[in-house]
Amino acid sequence: MKKNARELRDERAQLIEQATTLNEAVEAEGRDFTQEEQLRYDQLLQNAAGLLKRAERDEDLKGLQGSLVTRQAPAQLKIGRGDSELRAWAHFFRKGDLGAVSGLTEEDEDGKGPVVQVPTGLALRAVEMRAVDSTMNITTAADGAASVPTGFSGAIALRRNEIRLAERLGIRMVPGKGTTVKYPFENADPSVFAATSEQADDGSTNNYQRDVAPVMANKDFTLAKKTKKLWLTEELLDDEDINLMAAIADTIGRALGMTHNSLLITEVAANGSVLKTFASATAIAAGEIEDIVYGDTVGFYFDDGGSIHWVTRPATYGNVKSITGNPRMYGADPQDGPAAGAPRALEGFPVHWSLYPAATAASAKDIYFGNWNFVGMREEPALRFIRDPFSVDGIVVLKYSFRTVYGVLIAGAVGYGVHPSA
Repeated sequence: MKKNARELRDERAQLIEQATTLNEAVEAEGRDFTQEEQLRYDQLLQNAAGLLKRAERDEDLKGLQGSLVTRQAPAQLKIGRGDSELRAWAHFFRKGDLGAVSGLTEEDEDGKGPVVQVPTGLALRAVEMRAVDSTMNITTAADGAASVPTGFSGAIALRRNEIRLAERLGIRMVPGKGTTVKYPFENADPSVFAATSEQADDGSTNNYQRDVAPVMANKDFTLAKKTKKLWLTEELLDDEDINLMAAIADTIGRALGMTHNSLLITEVAANGSVLKTFASATAIAAGEIEDIVYGDTVGFYFDDGGSIHWVTRPATYGNVKSITGNPRMYGADPQDGPAAGAPRALEGFPVHWSLYPAATAASAKDIYFGNWNFVGMREEPALRFIRDPFSVDGIVVLKYSFRTVYGVLIAGAVGYGVHPSA
């Protein structure tokens, strides 16, 4: 009769117990196995190993058979499973079945749940959540009831905001494990060579001047945790029919991008260099853009790596482009404009829009420039996702978190223009 995995493991345990009893009896007599005892001991272990293989094989087959059964869509599901990644995530949100998204996740090192590696680049856009403590439900219109079908279009019009800048600017990725990683950098200019005369004696004097050692320092990259939590009622998950899961996934991705941009600009504002103090507290004047680009600070860090960029608000960029001269100084290129696909540039270097540089005002740092490869960034993990159905009765909680940090490595390589206080 065929034995199941549990029976095979029980039989294996009995063989191991027999081998243990035999070994303890021989050791109690202070001797080694006889030839007959050795053969019996070896046979017991060999049979035990064979039973383990049979048990594991039986368990593996049953697990595969079970996965075939669970992949068949239950009759009560409103959406197909496996048709797309989005549908798989939607099923997981509703039912908590991780098998539907097992190919889209990896296990967190701390065992806290699946880790989602969110795509970067154009997929990352950002928007603030409407309220911090609201629970999505089908009672209040603003909190989810507006998504329950009553006979209207099956889609949500999402806000569009800035994408994450790290990849586009060429930010340097800092490797390492643990909460804090120290990144070494050169903290002073090297000294010049000394003037040296010809060696004229028998070598009793040191004609070469000994140089000082290069000045090095460490920049600490200490990960900071960022979190977001969404509460959805079971009723909303059951009733909504306007692709709410896609909207949630998109919202989280855009919020992730906005968080990164905020941290990046905050770091450069704190530890970058003042590239230009503008003459006016309320405007950027003709010629001041050139002062930033061709100044003695940042100019040494120009290279061909594609990491030299501007970052500013759309309004600030528009103000600069509207500066008039003969001809117009910064807006003469007809290809440079707001049309889709048209380049944005100042003095030949690309411009990226973000709302995190300050608006033009007294004491404001409203335009950033430099070689962004001298700014480092760590993130671990890119995004952790946990579905928690147990926090509150009738509520499914979606928890998102990630850890990241930005750091300026060479202050002279990147900085900003700042307006005077008055």
